[in-house]
Amino acid sequence: MSDEVVEDQLRQARQALADAEGARDAELSDAVVINRCYYACFHAAQAVLYDRGHDPSSHGGVLSLFGSEAVTAGDAPRDHGRFLNRLSELRKQADYGYGELDEDISELLERTQAFLENVETLLGGWDADDRATQSRTSVLLMIE
Repeated sequence: MSDEVVEDQLRQARQALADAEGARDAELSDAVVINRCYYACFHAAQAVLYDRGHDPSSHGGVLSLFGSEAVTAGDAPRDHGRFLNRLSELRKQADYGYGELDEDISELLERTQAFLENVETLLGGWDADDRATQSRTSVLLMIE
């Protein structure tokens, strides 16, 4: 996938985290915060997969591939893989209204932040402008 696609996924992840924090601060429902935490991690995981040339076609595909391509490979902590799967279940519970939600929202937000930071580290402090500069530098070095 192109750098733009990876950066777009990271942008969506950061926005979803900001939305989750805003929802908490506005005292919106836990369901809203959980939904946005899940999508923050989902888009971050998808960025990793796109960066590695994968194009999962479903939420389940993202969870499964992230587990095999990042967690099992040792690039992401196992607890992040478990957290992504737990958020997926919580999001379904929140969105479809089955069962009671009794989660520590502050902890979910902290873990979501840690997940995004880990992904950004995994992607090498990924920033589209930095990658473009690195690409131009690589091309110039090859020409010399």
